[in-house]
Amino acid sequence: MNEKPNEQGIILVVDNRPENLRLLENILTDQGYKVRPAISGSMALMTIQSTLPDLIILDIRMPDIDGFAVCKILKSDVNTKDIPVIFISALDESMNKLKAFEIGGVDYITKPFEAQEVLARVKTQFDMRNMQKKLAAQNKQLQTEIAERKEIELQLQKTQQELEMRVKNRTKALEQANFDLQTEIQERKEAEKDKEQLLRQLQQSQKLEAIGTLAGGIAHDFNNILTIIHTCSQLVMTDIDPETSAFKNMEKILKSSKRASELVSQILTFSKKHQTANFAPISLVPVLKDAIKLLKTTLPPSIKLKSNIDINSELISGDAIQIYQIIMNLCTNSFHAMEKADKGELHISLTKQMIKKKDLAKYLPLQTGMHLKLSVKDSGEGIDPSIMDRIFDPYFTTKGKGRGTGLGLAVTLGIIEKHKGSIQVDSKKQKGTTFEIFFPMIDQVSISKSETKKPIQSGNEHIFLVDDESDLLYTVKLLLEHLGYKVTIQNTPSKALLEFEKNSFLYDLIIADMAMPEMNGKQLSQKINQIRKDIPILIISGKAPDLTELEMKQCGISGFLMKPFLKRELSEKIREILSLSAPFLTEKS
Repeated sequence: MNEKPNEQGIILVVDNRPENLRLLENILTDQGYKVRPAISGSMALMTIQSTLPDLIILDIRMPDIDGFAVCKILKSDVNTKDIPVIFISALDESMNKLKAFEIGGVDYITKPFEAQEVLARVKTQFDMRNMQKKLAAQNKQLQTEIAERKEIELQLQKTQQELEMRVKNRTKALEQANFDLQTEIQERKEAEKDKEQLLRQLQQSQKLEAIGTLAGGIAHDFNNILTIIHTCSQLVMTDIDPETSAFKNMEKILKSSKRASELVSQILTFSKKHQTANFAPISLVPVLKDAIKLLKTTLPPSIKLKSNIDINSELISGDAIQIYQIIMNLCTNSFHAMEKADKGELHISLTKQMIKKKDLAKYLPLQTGMHLKLSVKDSGEGIDPSIMDRIFDPYFTTKGKGRGTGLGLAVTLGIIEKHKGSIQVDSKKQKGTTFEIFFPMIDQVSISKSETKKPIQSGNEHIFLVDDESDLLYTVKLLLEHLGYKVTIQNTPSKALLEFEKNSFLYDLIIADMAMPEMNGKQLSQKINQIRKDIPILIISGKAPDLTELEMKQCGISGFLMKPFLKRELSEKIREILSLSAPFLTEKS
């Protein structure tokens, strides 16, 4: 029998049916939660007055006061407004769910429910609470460090004042010594300034590292969920008529899942170590529209946003997420340049421009030909000419403390260089700044030929699939079987190794997740490689790899695929890897 975990928190369960209360209490108590039942809404409100719970599971239909009313009362009280509320009800209409979220609910469970569903949703809320506590503790520590630094600065200022007072009291006979002392003080000031600059850079790097680690973990979990949605949608679509409304609805789900994946990638752009370029033929029009949509909701009313986008613009070879980051970096700088004024104007445009031979010196490293020009123009205070040659330096910023990282334009320049583009800056004090970015366009004829879709390739090889997420494991297994492959699955790396040691030559390919509790994909690949060096290994992950291509090869990894993936992407990656192992497969067969 498994041991019960320690108490994880207090949960108030509110339901007017005693049998429901007992069921929920048993489910939650078995997992270590302390449960306080309430048979009505009024009893729940009275119970909360004595001890605040960590979470509330609230039925909607109750005779004395319904769950919606109870939630409104809780959210209006400063002592209870932050307690998460999960609604649980037999009401399955969208309008009820929408109302539940509008009044402050964090989740909605439909009766009848499964115990695992309840536990999973409850665990999610407690995980979020623990994460918030950790962030609060980190913030408190940072505040303490800032206070200590201020105290040190005050002591330095006091010491400096004392030294200056002594210098003033010196006689003329000590003028030379006074001069030498002033020189030494100046040198110390410069050294202290350099030290503070290095400290700021270190702190900024540490903050970015912390954000990157947090974002990477969140992205991995989200992309695992999205992979299940991706895969199940595609499997369902293969079994229904493309002309039916059900098929079209599944297409919408798949499209929305893809969009969610792109949003996760946008979050990861704030962590440079997780950012990888995914170059493909893209249109800048939807990228600009997404950015403008966000800017309209975030810019203050005093700033007027104008746009001029050529919707017939050709494609470029690039990474849409990185282009999006360029736009947001430049627009954020424009906003800061205008925020002191009563009003301002931000203009974004996308047009075509021919680069001629005489222009090449100005627009390095561009070649002659037609290019797309992305312009971001503001009516702000402009850039001082004396610092114009430093604006792209890492950590250089004219903003006050806490207003910027000093990395925005440096990152922007790096992305543009990766895209073989060029950036031009035109700025006048008090008259605004214009950034112009040029991207080479792609030959449409070659694109149309290369984009001719080939049939999705299937196979009959034996694949060993390893992933610690059970739902994801089974959905990917179904997808692989639908492609014709024989699939063996295992949800723990240690058991996978035992199986592979016994039957290593039964398998043609290993597919393994990168982030697993016992050992990660890299460690598993190294151990598998020790057993059989010629087995190809495909790593799948919800976040970009920390390994270089060379490091992956050294570990025996043959390829990498980012979650979530489409059926075609998985098929093509498998065939690509197996084609490199063709001599072995031929010999084996």
